[in-house]
Amino acid sequence: MNMEEKTLFHDRYFMERLLGRGNFSEVWLAKDTKTDIPVALKIYAPATGLDDQGLNVFAREFSLVVNANHKNLLKPLYYDSFERKPYLVLPFCKKGSILKDVGKFTEEQAWHLLRDVASGLAWLHGMNPPVIHQDIKPDNIMVGDIGNYMITDFGVSSHIKSTLRKSMSAAFSSAGTVAYMAPERFGTDNSPIMANDIYSLGATIYEMLTGDTPFGDHGGLIQKKGAEIPVLKGDYSDQLKKVITKCLKTNPWERPTAEQLEKYAETALNGDHIQFVDEKSFFSRNKNLCLAAVFAIVIACFGVGYWINKNNRDSAEAKQHLQLVQKNDSIMKCILLSEKKILQQIELGDKHEEGYEEVYIKAYDELAKVISSIEKIPSEIEKGKKSELYAIRDTLVTKLCQAHSNFISKSKLFEQDDPEVSEEFKTRAAKIANRVDISKYNEKTTQAENREQISDSI
Repeated sequence: MNMEEKTLFHDRYFMERLLGRGNFSEVWLAKDTKTDIPVALKIYAPATGLDDQGLNVFAREFSLVVNANHKNLLKPLYYDSFERKPYLVLPFCKKGSILKDVGKFTEEQAWHLLRDVASGLAWLHGMNPPVIHQDIKPDNIMVGDIGNYMITDFGVSSHIKSTLRKSMSAAFSSAGTVAYMAPERFGTDNSPIMANDIYSLGATIYEMLTGDTPFGDHGGLIQKKGAEIPVLKGDYSDQLKKVITKCLKTNPWERPTAEQLEKYAETALNGDHIQFVDEKSFFSRNKNLCLAAVFAIVIACFGVGYWINKNNRDSAEAKQHLQLVQKNDSIMKCILLSEKKILQQIELGDKHEEGYEEVYIKAYDELAKVISSIEKIPSEIEKGKKSELYAIRDTLVTKLCQAHSNFISKSKLFEQDDPEVSEEFKTRAAKIANRVDISKYNEKTTQAENREQISDSI
């Protein structure tokens, strides 16, 4: 059954008019005959419907976002299927999407849009597992009754899109909106990551101000081939230009997170100066190095003072002592710099983007080298630092073991519906098991839980 105006859908929704058609779905304005209120019906695979496996995939994936209670997410009211066509019932936004205002936004509106969309993305990215939108663009950002902006069409994962592409005709086979797609999406490893959404948001803000996307219809594909990020022309603040440029960085790891973008926008709206995370003061950027330099100076001064006050010391012995101090200081500088790099890697892994366990493993290997190096420093100098490094190692082991448990669970979840995805999660779990002793960690965890239960019972 094709969708038609003035007909009843699923014995409840009176179809009034078609609002829009996307790669995989149609959106209709309808009236809920039970409540007599207008709603938006988003109907997937409207021409062909899905098989049983496809319907099961939809039901399972949408269950992850059914409780998306956030002011900047257009939460579905209801999910069901009719004639093998999955559909969502959504609140009807009278003001529609921001598509009609492309090229008309003021700077203040751009900051409001950035804050609201980034806030919604931060909520989605913070879920476990993270939800990557994969299609941020003006069509998928609605305007609420009070002028707030809300993301729609979230929860449509790569798994769902793959299911739809297999079921639908070539006319609907596009995998995304190219003009808003990040450069890394055109590479061999195009697995969705949070940074993809940040790029799409930057392209959307750019378009709302200028009337066109940064690279026209070709998106990040042109950028991947070496094109530079275009300068935002017009009477806009340097802060806004800088934020958009950061969102459009070719390297996904150089883009800000959604949470950072929300804070930047809030700061700008309050009339304050934005302190960008990657543009700290010299001391903040080189804190450990500065502290190591001060430590070296203090030690050197102490050595010189001691030599002056005790001038009867043999000059050869003094020279040997100074060389030893310099050697220890050199090793300590390397350790402090490596520790900073390891902590940054852990912070990056904590974002739980695609392949985050590889970042943890890299940090774990680097930490092993650092612990080995500190053995070369006399015990009275390295004792405290060694304890800190052991604590970091324990934290890394915990994060890796938790990731291992998560991958094993996901492997079992997809074992029947998608064996290929299941095997991929098994492989990721195996890489972790090759680095850390999973059974030893589980044993310690069990012992800790038992001790806690005994303590509670007492």
